[in-house]
Amino acid sequence: MALPFIAGLAIGAGAVFAYKNSDKLKSKTKELLGKSKEFTNSTIEQGKEAADEVKSTIEATKECIKEKKEAKKLEEAQVEKIEKKENE
Repeated sequence: MALPFIAGLAIGAGAVFAYKNSDKLKSKTKELLGKSKEFTNSTIEQGKEAADEVKSTIEATKECIKEKKEAKKLEEAQVEKIEKKENE
């Protein structure tokens, strides 16, 4: 039965404390929000940079695969020419 009374007393004391120190709480809250905003922005930028790096790596890999396929086709064409000459 005393639990609601104790909870009410604690909440009331917290409210009085918050009211007396409202200026401090506002400044600390603004400071905390500013830091979290900076952190979020830097994290977003890092994510964008990582995504750009991944994209460039994928593009480079794609180009490398294309070059290898083209080189293989040229090699096969040359082998076919040589085989035709040998058969003649």
